[in-house]
Amino acid sequence: MRSGLPLWPRAIAWLCRTVLRCVIRIHVDGLDNVPREGALIVAANHISNIDSPLVGGWLGPALDRRPRFLAKEQLFKGVVGWFLRSQGVIAVKAGGSDVAAYRMARGLLEAGEVMVIFPEGTRAGNGRLGRPRPGVALLASRHAVPVLPVGVSGSDAFLRRGQRLPSFGARVIVRIGTPYQPVADRGGDRRAALAAADEELMRRIAALVEPRHRGDWEPWPEA
Repeated sequence: MRSGLPLWPRAIAWLCRTVLRCVIRIHVDGLDNVPREGALIVAANHISNIDSPLVGGWLGPALDRRPRFLAKEQLFKGVVGWFLRSQGVIAVKAGGSDVAAYRMARGLLEAGEVMVIFPEGTRAGNGRLGRPRPGVALLASRHAVPVLPVGVSGSDAFLRRGQRLPSFGARVIVRIGTPYQPVADRGGDRRAALAAADEELMRRIAALVEPRHRGDWEPWPEA
């Protein structure tokens, strides 16, 4: 059977895994939970610059298709810009409206693709889960798209926000949860329903990360 993941993205995913294995001690758990068909939102916590290659490097081959990321428009310059476009990364204006990013993500999901979203919107400087920005629950509930929660632990020990030099040999764990369908009840207060769906997402991620990363979030009991 021919792979759904094109050769070039597959090669880059292999390179990411190879390089990361040389600089960190990596353990990935739950790859059997990754759906290989249908639109999907992958939602992960974000504590280091290596989180994107971690998620893309391991989930791309497991998905058997290319996960799509959003990145700041300023990064799309020269060789870096060419590389990002070759990997299907979508440019988003920094400080731009959430509506523009929402429309881009909606179009990809309607086409049956996979979106990778960091719900917090930025790297956590303290390594702990913060408050989610609106978007994941709204997209998932409005378009009936399942969410795959992913918890990354320890990547901040290798390279945290503001750290100039990496700490080689850090132990990093990536845990992949089970897909679920967020529901924002349309019968009551829409804003409260979305807030509850956002809370469920963060608690599901909290159940997948090491305790020091959980912050104020209690793990979701069913995760």
